[in-house]
Amino acid sequence: MKYFQNVVDIVRDLMSATAEERSYKADMRKDADGFMDITWCSAAPLKDWNSLREQFQKSNAKKAISPTQFNHQSTRGHCIMTLEIEMPMESNPMMKQRGRVYVCDLAGTEPAGDIYCAEYTKKTMPDGTIENVLKGPHKDQRKTQELQNQGKKINLSLSEMAQFFMKMAEAVKKKTLKPGVAIPGCNSYFLCKYLKDTMLQARTYLFCAIRPEVKFHPYTFATLGFATNASVIKLNPKKATVAASAAERKLMQELEEMKALIKQLKESGGNGGGGNGGADLAALMAAKQSELANQLEGGDGAKAKQDEALKQQQDDYQKLGISLTHFAKDTPQPYFINLDEDPFRSNRFMYLLEKEVTVFGPGGDIKPMALSIVKNHCSVENKFHEATSITPAFQGCTLVGGAGEIVHNGKKVEKGARVALKPFDRVVMGGELLLYRKPDEDPATEPPTASSAIEEYQACLAEMSGEKDRLFQQQMAEFEEQKKKWFEGANEQKESDDQLKAQEKERAMAAVDREILELLPKTKELKQIVGLLDRDMLSFDVTLQRTEVGVPLVKVKVINNKTMENIAIDPFEFMKAFSLIKDEMSHLSMAIENERDYEFPEHHDPLMVLFDNTFHLGTTTYFPEYMIYGLTTEDEDIAQDIKNITAPYNNVGKLEVIWTPLETPDSEVDPDYQPEIEDPSELLGKPWTYKLEIKSASALPIITDLCYLQYNFNGELFTTDTVESNSSNPEMNWEKVHHVEHVTQEFLDYLLLPMEVDVFCSPAVHLPKSKVSTDNPIVVKSMQTGIPGGGGGISSDKGGDDEIVQLRKQVKELKVENQELKDKLSAAEAKINAYESGGGSGLAAGLEKAKIMDSALNA
Repeated sequence: MKYFQNVVDIVRDLMSATAEERSYKADMRKDADGFMDITWCSAAPLKDWNSLREQFQKSNAKKAISPTQFNHQSTRGHCIMTLEIEMPMESNPMMKQRGRVYVCDLAGTEPAGDIYCAEYTKKTMPDGTIENVLKGPHKDQRKTQELQNQGKKINLSLSEMAQFFMKMAEAVKKKTLKPGVAIPGCNSYFLCKYLKDTMLQARTYLFCAIRPEVKFHPYTFATLGFATNASVIKLNPKKATVAASAAERKLMQELEEMKALIKQLKESGGNGGGGNGGADLAALMAAKQSELANQLEGGDGAKAKQDEALKQQQDDYQKLGISLTHFAKDTPQPYFINLDEDPFRSNRFMYLLEKEVTVFGPGGDIKPMALSIVKNHCSVENKFHEATSITPAFQGCTLVGGAGEIVHNGKKVEKGARVALKPFDRVVMGGELLLYRKPDEDPATEPPTASSAIEEYQACLAEMSGEKDRLFQQQMAEFEEQKKKWFEGANEQKESDDQLKAQEKERAMAAVDREILELLPKTKELKQIVGLLDRDMLSFDVTLQRTEVGVPLVKVKVINNKTMENIAIDPFEFMKAFSLIKDEMSHLSMAIENERDYEFPEHHDPLMVLFDNTFHLGTTTYFPEYMIYGLTTEDEDIAQDIKNITAPYNNVGKLEVIWTPLETPDSEVDPDYQPEIEDPSELLGKPWTYKLEIKSASALPIITDLCYLQYNFNGELFTTDTVESNSSNPEMNWEKVHHVEHVTQEFLDYLLLPMEVDVFCSPAVHLPKSKVSTDNPIVVKSMQTGIPGGGGGISSDKGGDDEIVQLRKQVKELKVENQELKDKLSAAEAKINAYESGGGSGLAAGLEKAKIMDSALNA
């Protein structure tokens, strides 16, 4: 079994003990049967139905979910579970059959603008069941904005899947759909890239969840529209039969014999179901099942390798004084456990407070990996306290302030200050959010959520910033100036001030301020991190995007100062990249510490993680009033400016847009056709038909890897095909006929308003020759010194002159050479054994042995 979730551009292994997540492009490969697989995701052998249920429920608890007004546990991404079964063929014991089921829980298609993050209350019903009752929108509007941004990505992935269905239907109609023939395109998002080749050689079933109420009709129609497109798939599964190895055949035969023996003992009233004999036989059968599972995984102990890698990770963390929750969750000792607003990343690491005094920081007992942790950052005393006239004797922990920044329950802890810790206390250590637990004293209530702890910490930061960080205050002042300019520009739009009431606008702007407050320290920290990783060409700015509703959206501008390219990504995408890069830096840091080799996977290179994102580049605005009179777009109006969505709101390219009137929806374009309309009222009640053509985008400021457009026509959102092209002038070649059966005054009024086409791009990313790895001397020296660039004096492009790195390379080469020599000696000994077992003896045997061994030793 495998079970994972796709959240935007990330794949999360829900079965991982350490909450492993990677770019969806990392190690997505076809297996020997032509089915797609995520090779790095962990797999587990299942003995029976109960083990499947247990594994599923345990993994399911790690899914990314959020409460919306429709569902208190809305899945925020596609979840896929694969079950692979192998069994011997009854007709031919030399062969085995293999079958695989892909169970795909697709995130629902939803009009992104309608969704809001909701709050629920739990209500106990008369029959004892718990009902979740909708309370209303969550007070933090950032959460709603994040859900809506995720919803847009989910909708795009479902749209691409629908396009794949239509292409498949077209191939079926033309009789060109044959086994093994791929359908081109549809590679822009995880869902289609992962499933499309598999669906071409599988039997597919689609189950849709819909609501019957009238108010949900738009969602029902959207879901059934997706199902209609999917219904074209009527293919048979590929039959997979492979030869069973000798070891597999032997183990299968032994298992069948054991099963038959147990059955026979039970039927004859023997001790097959009990007693030592039966227990021994059952234990032997379990051992054989485990051995067979290992063989079916490839015979090389795949599960053992997973366990070994996990143990290696635990050993590495132990050297830093950090425990993995997977191993230490049953400890009786008091401890800190990590909290994260993303539940998937919470409760991964534990800081056990076993000693009488535990010192945190470099050189201390526990060395958290945050860059802001300093030597003697703080300490925790775990001592016995004598009884006093007020309190009884007790064993408890006390937090002692040190040289670093510490916040306890939203209050700063000064150096030397002592704070008694109670279960469920929140402690922030250098930006790392921790929860204090004491197993024998933890309250029976639910522990505080990461969200509430983060709000508490942010309130404390706001107080502290006034007294210590002038630069931060300067940045906030710059944002106030930017917001002022933004509002001056927004006031020129007649709709802006009318869209939100004053109180709502005030709350929304407060949410914007909180988001900026949260992002600025993260951008500062990530700038330091990429400097250590030999990617100092990257820099980050928090910026604002104009909207129609009078409140700006917060974006993070990612700048490549080497190529002068920049993209503006959503805060939640920035935070995903931030977490991924920090995890990779931890792996690299531990590899350097333990003198092991490590290299960032290509898709986790900071440049790739931050730039390989689809972002809103700009918007083209045009005025369609001429379409009321049946006119075609004038030649001089075809190429429209694309305006940047963020400051300085400059031109970033051109988009060719042509509207041409048609007589009917099925008509071809006729240059001579032009309806004669002098007064708009003449159109009322009549049909209106136009063909939209979007030829190309040109002179874009980036080389695009892919590009697509979105526009809203008469209340419906349309998304063009995604174009894959390594060009700054992508050819869109989009055509769409828009038809209104009966023109209304409302539609005429709509044509008097400006229309917009949004341009979305993903830049082509070219990585430097120097890798982020233990073989890069700049990276190694930077990580060891904490100074970006390693303090100067070395060059990763020239291979560097750092003595440690050069020695490590030599050791690596010698290890490879040593292994080759060991292999040769093993082969020589095998030849000798084979010669002796074949009856070789006397002088001839001695000469043959000497010859083989001499050859091996010479090597």
